[in-house]
Amino acid sequence: MSPASRLLAVTLTIPALSAGAAALACRPIRDGPLTPRLLVFGLILTTGVVAGLPTAYTWRLQPPPPQEQAVLYPLPDILTNPPRRRLGHQTLALDPDGAVLLVATTHQNGLTLPGGSAERNELPHLAARRHTETETGLVLPLRSILATDYTDARLLPEAIDFVYWGGRLTRAQQATTTHHRPPHHITGLHFIHPDHLADTMDPDQHHRVTQALDALARGAHLPFLLRGIPAE
Repeated sequence: MSPASRLLAVTLTIPALSAGAAALACRPIRDGPLTPRLLVFGLILTTGVVAGLPTAYTWRLQPPPPQEQAVLYPLPDILTNPPRRRLGHQTLALDPDGAVLLVATTHQNGLTLPGGSAERNELPHLAARRHTETETGLVLPLRSILATDYTDARLLPEAIDFVYWGGRLTRAQQATTTHHRPPHHITGLHFIHPDHLADTMDPDQHHRVTQALDALARGAHLPFLLRGIPAE
């Protein structure tokens, strides 16, 4: 409703309400002389209109509520019904000597970085943190990404995996992994020197870790953002 329309509505509504109130007030004296009834009616009507004018003026000055921007064209189906993809989140952490922390699992060939898939509505870096803590006992600040890796559909739907930088562990953190009791699907924790990764990992996993280590050496960190703000 435009400001002019709102002002017109208020201008018509206030006298009508005041006239109704005046008529109700005059009912007890409807059988009396006409002059007192007119005086009471006019007094109540005038009082209602004068009292309502500030409200009408204030209402006229109020801006209309903001409206959401309308979609000018139908959204493409790929946005409203995106294809099924898996999102994996892994952590690269090094011990004080530069060896890579890897885990052995019951469902993968060779060793792999700790991590796993995010649940629905779970923040990506928190998914990596949760899996890393569950599998290794370490709680690491994951604020940057070293590599992203795409895997086409094979036995499982296509996937995009993110490798987060977990930092260099202290001796105390390294000892935490030794005493940690991981879930049943984790059969072992290992620190492997980069020169021996190819002997212990699946080729795809090995290539992923190698690229992440190369990005780390070049200082090519990507900050992980949440709506444009660095993740905590």
